[in-house]
Amino acid sequence: MSKFLFVILIVFSNSSIATQQIKETFIVAGVSNSIDSNPLETLFTYEEIHLMLDSKGWCSANWRGYKGTWELKNGELFLNSFVKGACSDNPPLIDPVLFFGEKKYPVKAKWFNAKIEVRLSENRYTSCLTLEGEEVTTGYNYDAMVYEFSAGDFVYKSKQKIEHVWQRNLSCSSRN
Repeated sequence: MSKFLFVILIVFSNSSIATQQIKETFIVAGVSNSIDSNPLETLFTYEEIHLMLDSKGWCSANWRGYKGTWELKNGELFLNSFVKGACSDNPPLIDPVLFFGEKKYPVKAKWFNAKIEVRLSENRYTSCLTLEGEEVTTGYNYDAMVYEFSAGDFVYKSKQKIEHVWQRNLSCSSRN
């Protein structure tokens, strides 16, 4: 019996359970896309947002405590809605005065000088064969349509291969 419990303990200690996070929405030409970026965090820090929202009791799928719906419209980036705690079926809309000094949505994202990536493919993992013959995953890449903004104005879009490398200084005999 103790061997069985030991095996169960080892199996469960090596597994992790993570909740998929609710993503921001970015609308382009009427099409909604889930995005990994958080445009509001270029105006306020994560901590400032939580203090302003009085962050208590968030669900595990929305640790940010909010969800924004962004839209590229007439060459400008707008925040169409901003809700507190996105896990419920009808989350409350956050008063735009609190964050932006505006009376209603949509709010032009005048502060936003960055890029928004819309994924076009799944992750493709990269690896290499070490000199010892061990295959090691070194990162991943994916295709994305990247939208660039300056002061909330649309500047440029381009299809790009986005690469995330975890291990750069490996001695590899070959790469995949």
